[in-house]
Amino acid sequence: MRREYVIVLTVIAVIVIGVVGYLVLSGYPPLAGGSASENVVVVYTYESLLAWGPDPDSVYKKVFDGFTNATGIKVEIRKFSDAGEMLSEVIRQVKEGKVEADVVIGIDNIQIIKAKEEGVLEPFTPSNIGEIYEWLIQDYDPEHYAIPYDYGVIAFVYDTSYISPDQMSNLTFESFYGDLGKTLVVEDPRTSSTGLAFLLYQIGVYEKYLGKDWTQWWRDVKPKVVKSWGDAYDLFLNEQYHIVVSYGTDPAYSYFFYNSTRYGAALATYNGKPLAWLQIEGIGIVKGAPHRKAAEKFVEWFLSKNVQEEIPLNNWMYPANKNVELPEAYKYAINPLDVELVNNRLTQEEIAANLDNWINEWLSAVSG
Repeated sequence: MRREYVIVLTVIAVIVIGVVGYLVLSGYPPLAGGSASENVVVVYTYESLLAWGPDPDSVYKKVFDGFTNATGIKVEIRKFSDAGEMLSEVIRQVKEGKVEADVVIGIDNIQIIKAKEEGVLEPFTPSNIGEIYEWLIQDYDPEHYAIPYDYGVIAFVYDTSYISPDQMSNLTFESFYGDLGKTLVVEDPRTSSTGLAFLLYQIGVYEKYLGKDWTQWWRDVKPKVVKSWGDAYDLFLNEQYHIVVSYGTDPAYSYFFYNSTRYGAALATYNGKPLAWLQIEGIGIVKGAPHRKAAEKFVEWFLSKNVQEEIPLNNWMYPANKNVELPEAYKYAINPLDVELVNNRLTQEEIAANLDNWINEWLSAVSG
C-alpha cells in the first residue's frame, strides 16, 4: 500500500474514533449493533411472586441473578401490591408513549382480556414453548400475547378444627345458606384477582350449570367481603372466619411447612362433579419494550425447567412446564386435571362482553 494512502486512512480512523467517543460521552447510543442497550431488562411483577417458600431470598437470586449470570443481562425489578395495579401502570405507560417496562409477570386469564383490549402486550413465541402444556396455552391465550407460567384452581379452604370434612365433602353454593355462610370470607372482585376469579366461578356455576339468578346467592348468603387475599387469610388464620376463598394448593402448603392436614380445600360439587375455576398466570412482553431482545431471553428463561421447578414450593401453583415433577406435598392439593373446569363454559369472549355489568350487579347485590 502506498504511504500517502496509509496516512489518509489513519487520519480517517482517528476522526471516526474521536466522533464515536464524543457520542458515547455525550450520552448517545452506539452507532451500530445496539448491544449496549440490551444489557438490562426491566421486569414488573406483584410483590409476592416466589415469596412463599422456605428461602425466598435464595430462590430470587436463582431466578433473577441466575439470568444475569447466564446472559450478562441485568434484571431490574419493580414490584406492585398486585397484578391489577401492575397492569394499570403498564396501560398508562403505553398510552402516554413512555414505556419503561419490558416484561410483566402475573397477568391472569381474566386480566389478559383487558391487556389485549388495551393493546399493551406484543405477541412472542418462545423457542421453548414446546415445554409448556398446549392445553394451558389454548385456555389462556393461543395468540401468545402472554405465555402461562403457572396455574391452579380457586377453592373453599377450611379449618378442620371448626368445619368437619364431612360438611365439605358434598359442598354446593347452596350449602352456604345458613350457618356455613356466616363463617365464609371472600375477596372484593374489584381489588383482588382471587376475588374476581371467585366471582366468575360463582356466576359460571349459576348461569351455565344451574340456570339460576347468580345475584341471589350474594344477597342471601352475605359473606364477609374484604379488600385483598391477604386480608381474607388474616381473618381465617386468626380464626375469626373458618372458610376462606383461596387456592386448591393451600393444603399442600400446610402439609409441607407444618406437616399438618388441619386445613382442607373443597369445591362446589353438582351431580357428583367437582366444579372449579382455573386461574392461570402468564408472562408477556410490553408493547414498545425498550429492551425487546433482552425481554425475549428473559421470557424463555422464566419458562425453562430450571426456573419452573421453583414454582410449586415457592408460588404454590402448578408449573406450566410439563417437564417439572411435582413435590410430594402436592398429593394434598386439588389437581385441576381431576375436576371439571367452569372456564370451559364461561369463555373469555363472554367475560369481556359482560364483566363491567357483572361487577355493577355484584356491587348492588352485596350493598342491598
